Amino acid sequence: MSVEHRYSARHSIDLQVHIRYRKRRFYCAHARNLSTDGIYLEVQSVTLPTGTHVELEFDSQGEYFLIPAVVAHHNGSGVGVMFRDPQSGLFKYLTRLQAPAMPPRQGGTLHEPLANH
Repeated sequence: MSVEHRYSARHSIDLQVHIRYRKRRFYCAHARNLSTDGIYLEVQSVTLPTGTHVELEFDSQGEYFLIPAVVAHHNGSGVGVMFRDPQSGLFKYLTRLQAPAMPPRQGGTLHEPLANH
């Protein structure tokens, strides 16, 4: 049994992601939660062992992403992958898109400018 260490908060998400392995699209998956350090992907019949280097390919609102990652754990319903580099800009971008709209505070705006990703 492996022990999972989480160093950052997770945010629920619903996003289609292609897992690329050796420069080919290998699996189509659904992202279910995201942090600045990694993402959990639901995928059927996964055969990627822990430590496998992959790339995550997806687009959102016209923005294209190709993120290098490593499989951290797997189970019968999906894989947890750790980004090779923290993705704080990606986390802010995707969580902002999928968060429910909130009214602005009086005297200013609620949202910060989008960070580069």
